[in-house]
Amino acid sequence: MTHSFEQKLPPSVAEIADVIGREQALHLIGALPRSGTRAWRVCVYIPKTLPSLDHPLVRILGYRDAKRMIRAFSGMILQPSNCKNIARGARNRRIFEMSTQGMSVREIAEGVDLSPYRVREILAGNPPEARGRAIGKTAKEPEHQEGRI
Repeated sequence: MTHSFEQKLPPSVAEIADVIGREQALHLIGALPRSGTRAWRVCVYIPKTLPSLDHPLVRILGYRDAKRMIRAFSGMILQPSNCKNIARGARNRRIFEMSTQGMSVREIAEGVDLSPYRVREILAGNPPEARGRAIGKTAKEPEHQEGRI
């Protein structure tokens, strides 16, 4: 069931979620390598049978969900979206939760592996992605100049 705060999955990921569920689909996406020059996608080959119980698909999803994936996508190479926007939304919600729990900006930054500057931007409602900047680029703090206040 999708909650109102959850973002809609891209169709390429929704297809997988229909088979193994939303959380498992997002877990799988997070564990997969990027697809060559297509940084917005990840790549996975779904075998026709499981060659062993030590297969990467079993290690990531567990045996039952790996078998479900094989039944649904046997022999296919899947290239679903990397879902960075969903992960970023979850991270930002966590930042707001941590802030309402009374954590300092520095503690939040350490907890989510961002700079304090970026955490302040997010808490102020002005993250770079909302300003249309390229993903992965960070805003520079103004440089201090001697003699200027």
